[in-house]
Amino acid sequence: MTVPEVAYGEDAYTPGQLRRRSEGDYRHSRKFRTFAAGGERLAHRDPSVDISPMHEWQHNTPQELREREADPAMAKFNDPEYRADQPLRWDEESIRFTSHTKRAFIFGMARVLGMGGVFFLTPISLLGTIYAAALFADEARYGSYFSNFFNYPNWFVVLAFVLPCVFLWGGASLVQRLAPNFAAGMQPGPMWELNRRTGLVTVFADPSKKRTAWQVAHVRPFHEFDCYLLSTPDPQGSPQYSLSLVHHLDEVQVRLVGMFGATQSHLEQRANWDMLQRYMDVSQPLPDFPMLEQDRPADPTTREHDQHTGRDPRFWRDMDDATYDRYVEAQQGKINALYLG
Repeated sequence: MTVPEVAYGEDAYTPGQLRRRSEGDYRHSRKFRTFAAGGERLAHRDPSVDISPMHEWQHNTPQELREREADPAMAKFNDPEYRADQPLRWDEESIRFTSHTKRAFIFGMARVLGMGGVFFLTPISLLGTIYAAALFADEARYGSYFSNFFNYPNWFVVLAFVLPCVFLWGGASLVQRLAPNFAAGMQPGPMWELNRRTGLVTVFADPSKKRTAWQVAHVRPFHEFDCYLLSTPDPQGSPQYSLSLVHHLDEVQVRLVGMFGATQSHLEQRANWDMLQRYMDVSQPLPDFPMLEQDRPADPTTREHDQHTGRDPRFWRDMDDATYDRYVEAQQGKINALYLG
């Protein structure tokens, strides 16, 4: 495959650009500060350590990469022109994110509620009905205890709980299996993009409707954003950490929780921030973790680095499971040493 020649834009990010941030007083309202930047501001760094979050290692094993590589349906993602119009993207050029549609949320909730009802409400309703049937049999004046127990007139109550739950669970699962694009589709446009080639952060206006998808709301250089570590409690009260990129002057925010999720460990989020800084820094090669391996030859700095070091272009994809597990363990140790040391 011929690697297309590409070039970085004149504003592509390097750590030295932080000294060129525009000056002035920030124009953040109190509400915006509370919800977008109400946590710890993480330092801008020049991460020379090749760090990456554990999530990307756990969900992109060599076996999974080889399966995707052999899947004919995935071949279209090798075409840069095809990827250019995709609202969800992560390659040598950009990280672009969008969320699922409201329809996907409805089907997902129906499946979860149905499953929860089958395994939670059904036993409760069955035990309650058994108890009521036992009381009915005790109080009956005629007939045997067991005949009255089984002739209890309200046994249908169990079915009243079971059938709707089975319908929700089974129906939603069936639609997700037979029509996955309908049930779990993505919004027609992206929510935001971090572009390594240009060094720009783009926030889109309204990705949920076709007529407004891809309309740009804000474009700012990456070096003008600060990263905040946000903490919110989960239903049990334990802290859940996520990241938010906030422009240092204007009310422009990129919520990274959709792409990287919320975690109980703040270490994972700190690794996410350092990985993003390295990803955007065109003076350094792309972060070296499995998911980005096939994209390395298309990035100029990375290609030069790999040629100089003699890196095997299939280093991760051809790795056996035991060796990969050792690298995963080493990566977790590297994160612990970097942020706890």
